Amino acid sequence: MTDSSMSRLNRREILAGSSAAAAAAFLATHASAGPAVHTHADAPAQDAQEVRLLIRDDIKSAYAAQAAVDLWAKDHPAKITLDIPPAGADVSQKIQAAQASGDLIWDGMSVIEFPSQTSEWVNRKLMVPLDDLIAASTIPEAKDVIAGIIPSIAESLKYEGKQYAVPGNVGSVALAWMTEPLQTAGVTTNPVSWQEVHDAAAAIYEAAPDYTPFDSAITPLCDLWSMIWGATDTPINKETGYIDITSQASIDALNWMKQMVDEELMPPTRSPQGSATNQQWQDWQKGATAIITCFDVAATINQQTFGIDAAKNGLNIRKDRDQVMAGTPFWTNGSVVLNGAKNPQGMADFLLWWFSPANEATGKQITQVAAKPCYQYTYDSFVKDNPEYQWEADAIEVVRNSVPFPADNTRTIQSKATQPWVEQAIAGEVDPEEAMANALADIQKEVDKLKN
Repeated sequence: MTDSSMSRLNRREILAGSSAAAAAAFLATHASAGPAVHTHADAPAQDAQEVRLLIRDDIKSAYAAQAAVDLWAKDHPAKITLDIPPAGADVSQKIQAAQASGDLIWDGMSVIEFPSQTSEWVNRKLMVPLDDLIAASTIPEAKDVIAGIIPSIAESLKYEGKQYAVPGNVGSVALAWMTEPLQTAGVTTNPVSWQEVHDAAAAIYEAAPDYTPFDSAITPLCDLWSMIWGATDTPINKETGYIDITSQASIDALNWMKQMVDEELMPPTRSPQGSATNQQWQDWQKGATAIITCFDVAATINQQTFGIDAAKNGLNIRKDRDQVMAGTPFWTNGSVVLNGAKNPQGMADFLLWWFSPANEATGKQITQVAAKPCYQYTYDSFVKDNPEYQWEADAIEVVRNSVPFPADNTRTIQSKATQPWVEQAIAGEVDPEEAMANALADIQKEVDKLKN
């Protein structure tokens, strides 16, 4: 091991554990974490005009929900009440229990993640399709809301041909980097392709040895899966419906990561999706990683710590700079109407108004805080020709051309089964083809358990 790699390792050891709480909070918000709720056993009875929305605290802030409720109250008779779920319980179980006992007090939920939670919530009859409620809405711009949803995002909200959510913002995987190490290494072109990322990392390794040249926030979402999306038009295996981890694109991606590990440009240890003690994310937050593939707000997070010019958001890593291919893995935060709601139409009307072109305050808030709105009219109003949000405009164009995840409940299974095999493959312990064959077998075993 070289002196520079030893100093890099020491820096990682120094940073270990220093921001676990921040990493856990970030990952809980952005990596398929479900919300939690209490039962409101002594809540007052809901009158006919009232609409009760169960809303995650982070979403209430990011979407400026209370300001929207106050604005709604000026022109609409229905009272909107916001209930904040505390951390610790399973919201879906609480909702289902209330539905079964007939004492459900909420009309809607903001938010659940689409499409990873779609089939579970539909099959457990937790939420209802919105098509009829949208058609019956008295909100003047209701149809404009639906027409304004960016098509790939609209597709991610559907299950068996029906729409189940009014979307707020969309997240996706993308590169981010600290500007100082790239400048020190003389990297003048924003890296996008596999080769560009490799070459930038190699230059950083020599010129700025205190940095980890390249890393990923979690496996397999931010590295293997995102590289598959950027290397093929067909990231989903048509026969299995799973992410095609045995494809040539997947094997090429693993070999690329193995090369990065062999050249000490990337650490071999990977953090799985949902990990609360995530070394890679902690290092990024401390400014110790030069380039990372992560959730596409990674640079925004570091800009808050180190300054607006210290970090920059890029695009999803792809094999060829000029070929978007399947784009990037993305997920949509959507608000839903609950099955058994006392006022389902009132809930749908508020959601449609909340994200409508008429409510410019919410569109502006999501652009500035939550990032990547789901509506073309929001981009036209607040992002177009605005240099501050050019990264959002670039990122949404990739999402527009991306293949959505399938709407099933196997994504967590696929992630957990694939992660250890990725780690073994890029460390050179198992051949990539064998590793992915083993991962696929593990996935199928776990999926089969769901059927029994």
